[in-house]
Amino acid sequence: GATPTVARATLLSACQLGITSEVKGKLAKSGYFGENGQMYHGIPMLFCATLCSSFCANIVANPFDVVKSRLQNMPITADGRVLYSGMADCFVKSVKSEGPAVLMSGFTPAFVKLAPYTVISLTLADKLTKALTGKDAL
Repeated sequence: GATPTVARATLLSACQLGITSEVKGKLAKSGYFGENGQMYHGIPMLFCATLCSSFCANIVANPFDVVKSRLQNMPITADGRVLYSGMADCFVKSVKSEGPAVLMSGFTPAFVKLAPYTVISLTLADKLTKALTGKDAL
């Protein structure tokens, strides 16, 4: 289970940081959140940007969550045989037997768990970096 765990974490973090930065820049230019997005010190803009990035990160990472869970929970027979030989085999067998929608199973609880974490941690990172260095973190 280490390979899908690392792949998932890498993609999740890359999406969170990259998308937050891009969305924040677009929202700041939109004028909806005041001049340069600084209405209420930029908190509403950061909330929207991090919520959007959390949703997108979940879309990207959820298939890896499904594969990771299936690999970690697969039964091993008494003679040592396993159901899946690896990540790719698990992915293919799951999609063949249950359809592509299986890769999004558990999306809602994963999003409900990740969204508050993303909003809080990336907002704090941005605001603390700004306070300590004078520069935006994201």
